[in-house]
Amino acid sequence: MPTVKGSASRIVVPLMVVFAGGLVAAYLIGTRPEAHPNPPTEKVRPVNVVRARFESVQPTLLVYGEIVAGREAEIRSMVAGRLVYLDPAYRNGAYVDAGSRLVAIDAFEYELAVKEQLADLNGARARLQELSSELSVQRRLVVLFDEQIELRQRDGDRIANLVDTGQMAEKAFDDAKIALNAARQQRLQGEQTVKVLMARIDQQRAAVERRQAELDRAERALVDTDIIAPFSGFLQDIVVATGKRVAVGESIGRLIDARGLEVRFELANADYSRLVGATHARLDSTSHPLAATEIQVSWRLGATVYRYSGVIERTGAEIDSASGGIVLYAPITSGPTGILRPGAFVEVSVPDVAYDGVIVLPSTALSDDGVIYVVEDSRLVARKVVVVREFGDKIYITSDIRPMTEIVTEQFPDIGPGIRVRPM
Repeated sequence: MPTVKGSASRIVVPLMVVFAGGLVAAYLIGTRPEAHPNPPTEKVRPVNVVRARFESVQPTLLVYGEIVAGREAEIRSMVAGRLVYLDPAYRNGAYVDAGSRLVAIDAFEYELAVKEQLADLNGARARLQELSSELSVQRRLVVLFDEQIELRQRDGDRIANLVDTGQMAEKAFDDAKIALNAARQQRLQGEQTVKVLMARIDQQRAAVERRQAELDRAERALVDTDIIAPFSGFLQDIVVATGKRVAVGESIGRLIDARGLEVRFELANADYSRLVGATHARLDSTSHPLAATEIQVSWRLGATVYRYSGVIERTGAEIDSASGGIVLYAPITSGPTGILRPGAFVEVSVPDVAYDGVIVLPSTALSDDGVIYVVEDSRLVARKVVVVREFGDKIYITSDIRPMTEIVTEQFPDIGPGIRVRPM
């Protein structure tokens, strides 16, 4: 059975341990070092800046276009027949000079037609000459009839005087009157013959003109048996060979003008409106405000870039309803056109509107509410600006900022006036 002394010791010893622990804890708390907080320091933000410079700039619009033929001719046979000759260069992609004989059609039938029409014309001319000779003779006969009438008239007057004096019988006077009437009748017949011959001559002249027209048509058909290149260019869509028979109007190829290449490109409605508005010129069907504007064209062929110059000449006849863009055409004026072909995809650089007295900044320098930040005494100051143009990742602004003022180029989330910064 445990004693009372043993039970008391089991209670007192833990209490003494707790009490001693309390004394140690109190001592440690009382002797701990006291912490003093450091005074708060202002955060300095590093920022990228540019210095304000007022300048005159003219950006360049970069659009894409296509090389097209400013002029092309459909090569068609104007007469029917068998092809007997093709120029050795008459192949797709080949270059031919103006005046080159490209194709020849068998001319045998057309040569015969010319000879026949020429013979008919000569016959008609001979008949006309014959009628003219008859008319000349008949007119001379009419003059002789007039002289004979005059003689008959004088003879009748003499006989009448002799009858009055009783020296001739009345029958002689009657015979003289009959002879005078016969002469007058012959003259009337002569006049009628002259009129008939004149009408026949007019008809024959018309016949000669018809024969001449038929001869001209036959000669034209003979000339059309040779197809000549109307201008220098490249051949395309060649579908014939020697010996093939072609019909009238059948297409046998196309000729693309080598010296009349143009670039066809499209400007967005906003760009076109801005450029036209800057010219202050009248827009009508006969003139265009952008006419004579010089452009630059680049054709990338692998790693090589060929550069060309052009001049805007006209707009397209229609506006694309899907895009609303304006199509422009600019003839190529310089550059290595010998290798350029229609269908080439090219880059077109068009000079935009010129801006004077603007500051060019990255678009990241502008906040959504049209504010930029400048650095004054190492702190940010907000400035309202007027954006005159956004161009790619650049903006053109006008402001009362002093030249060489440092402008922050990239805004950060908590940017605001008064923040201390360090320009980079």
